[in-house]
Amino acid sequence: MKKILAMVAVTLMTAVSAQAQNENLRHELSLSYGFASTTQWGEGLGEGISLIFSDTQYDDDFVLGPISAEYFYHCDDPRLAVGGIVSYSKWDSDVQKKSGSHEKVGERKRNYIAVMPAIKWYWINKNSFGLYSKGAIGAAFLNSTEKKFATNESKDENSTHLMVQLSLIGAEFGRQIRGFAELGVGEQGVILAGLRYKF
Repeated sequence: MKKILAMVAVTLMTAVSAQAQNENLRHELSLSYGFASTTQWGEGLGEGISLIFSDTQYDDDFVLGPISAEYFYHCDDPRLAVGGIVSYSKWDSDVQKKSGSHEKVGERKRNYIAVMPAIKWYWINKNSFGLYSKGAIGAAFLNSTEKKFATNESKDENSTHLMVQLSLIGAEFGRQIRGFAELGVGEQGVILAGLRYKF
């Protein structure tokens, strides 16, 4: 009986110690991939409008992202975390004649980098599960290059845009290394998923 009580006591102390260690994990790094970002919606809309007013059209050659890296710091209230997000998206297109043989007459390459301070609120914050909402606002920097083959002319454009991410609901599973998924709207996408490391 004493052995059983000793084993139970050791198990409870180990569990309490592990819980205390997890509660002291104030930092987190995340890497994610998203779908249907603000950038992608904007690119699709822009290409649709260009069909009306131009004799050329865009044929999407390569689309990447958004790929996002995040850092958050958990405050004294473990449900509140503040940090920042950096995301990257790439959208390359072939420029084609709109009619006839749809001959390729040029190409366009567009790169977006967004930097956004962010805040996160945990509705549930357990050792192996979390449920949260996230908001971020910042700037997206666009670099665009369009080349015309006939004249070998290249046009560069750099611009800055206001950018946000509102993840209405996010869920994470695991201990120090967690898988997570979020549903929302903004530069990280309507749906995003990835891995998170807490330390």
